[in-house]
Amino acid sequence: MVLAAGLSLVMLGFGGAGGLINMSYTLDSTIHNTQWVTAHFHLIFAGTVGIMYFAIAYELWPHLTGHPLRSARLARTQLWLWFVGMIVVTFPWHAVGLMGQPRRMAYYDWSDPALAAQGPLVSWSAVGGFIVLLSAALLIVILLRSQGGEKVEIGALRYSRALDDASPLPRALNSLGVWFGLMIALTVVNYGYPIAQSFFLQHNKVPAQTVLIGR
Repeated sequence: MVLAAGLSLVMLGFGGAGGLINMSYTLDSTIHNTQWVTAHFHLIFAGTVGIMYFAIAYELWPHLTGHPLRSARLARTQLWLWFVGMIVVTFPWHAVGLMGQPRRMAYYDWSDPALAAQGPLVSWSAVGGFIVLLSAALLIVILLRSQGGEKVEIGALRYSRALDDASPLPRALNSLGVWFGLMIALTVVNYGYPIAQSFFLQHNKVPAQTVLIGR
């Protein structure tokens, strides 16, 4: 579980950095609708989120079936393969996205000099896809091998406890009222001024004679 959480955070760091570029109006104009976007959401969902589902499966499987995992070492190998595979898949996609490769394509002529540089990167991403496939197959093998073992008494699920007693929070901070208020205030600050500009600035008002000439 600790390994999966650590690898998940690393992928979240890479994917989140790409997300900052997606949310920037100026930078997004460069990578909009390219493979960069595909790399970003694969790294977040298939990588960051997916690997935690594997860790949860390893934790819950013994409790649901009564069969303990046969090899924790093999499970750690599966998590590492998924991490490495996702990195090898998505990093080349980021690169070809910067080169302008679109997200969806039916056919690419890699012999075209303008596209030839993207070919090796796409090949590397395919290698990463096979690593991810191997990791997924290994997950199934681990669970099936565990299912074939003898049943044992599995203890109850345990949850982490705080080292120190939690100090009580003020009621205002322990409810949704303050956060809803902040959300409304930020929305008014962010959007209120530009919306007001559209109503009150003189240059946005179209003179009546301009309308008549247009007709």
